[in-house]
Amino acid sequence: MSDMLYVISVHHTMRDHLYITIWRPDDRGYCWALSRAGKYPRDRVMQHLGYYNSGCSNVAVPCEVLDAIAVPPLKGHHDNDAGPCVENNRANWKLILANVIAPTQYQSRPEFKGARRIKEAAECS
Repeated sequence: MSDMLYVISVHHTMRDHLYITIWRPDDRGYCWALSRAGKYPRDRVMQHLGYYNSGCSNVAVPCEVLDAIAVPPLKGHHDNDAGPCVENNRANWKLILANVIAPTQYQSRPEFKGARRIKEAAECS
């Protein structure tokens, strides 16, 4: 298994997004394209699990998990067709949550088309 991880933003991935939102390098923003995503060292993430892998806001998974399910983006969708991207669907979230680097403090409730709507925002504090 890889020593490099992607950090996925559960909080910034919305039901109507075609793709799952990934952190950019150095904790500086978000993107959909894995070619622009940050690859975080496992030891850095493990030292700050509450920040990188809380469950409510973010989860961290080995890079090979997302690399294996990434697809080319829809032509003209974003960032000059930068890709590959991970589609925002039930199957991909199931795989992501099954491969989270460590148990999370909070339950992840990702949004994707067809996901059960939650009336109250999940508490993350």
